[in-house]
Amino acid sequence: MSGLQTIINSADSLSIDRRKVVGIQFTRNEVPRTSATPTYQPWRFSLTVPSRLRYSQVRSLLEALDTLDRNTPQVVTFGDNPCLSWIFKYQGTMSQTMINNITVTSFNGSSLVLGNLPVVPSTRVLFEPNDLIQIGNQTFPFTSQTRVTRGTGSTVTVTTNRPNIITGSVAGDNITVGNSCEFYMFCPNMPTYKLIPGGYLQSNGVTTNNALIEFSSAFDLYEWVATA
Repeated sequence: MSGLQTIINSADSLSIDRRKVVGIQFTRNEVPRTSATPTYQPWRFSLTVPSRLRYSQVRSLLEALDTLDRNTPQVVTFGDNPCLSWIFKYQGTMSQTMINNITVTSFNGSSLVLGNLPVVPSTRVLFEPNDLIQIGNQTFPFTSQTRVTRGTGSTVTVTTNRPNIITGSVAGDNITVGNSCEFYMFCPNMPTYKLIPGGYLQSNGVTTNNALIEFSSAFDLYEWVATA
């Protein structure tokens, strides 16, 4: 398990930020003027880890974090931990087999067109707002802005939360949805850590561990989109 994945699985709080960069100015008569800067709208997570990890049991984790430092990305997911999998759980009504058969027809701007749709009633919900969709082997999840039903056509269009940031062709690629999606993240602030008393372990009456790990701050994970 990767260092950042272990941090995600150990965290006791999570904040999510994936909003646009927006500048706001107020004129003298207090009229607001806004401008949005076109960006990749990367995902940003902030996770806090409580001081309950025993030093003797996480030395390999600490080495992994020190090796990563502040500039190395890793692939992480929220689906391999039952305590976290509900966060991005798929909300639509398709079976996994149906999802596996769907392919991308095109992806221009924020319009993701999907084909090879399941044979189900036209009112069947394929995606609910905030459902994650990942294309092929790309580690850049998108979300559906609206409810998408099957309809009667051979394709459906999903309006995504951000424009297509993938440089290569995605036509014909399969999709992954919900908590099976992966994120490519790095930690630009990579907290330092210190040992504090606690976490006692004894063997034959001898104390073998007398330290818990306390991190200096939250882990601010940032989506690595440099190779999008």
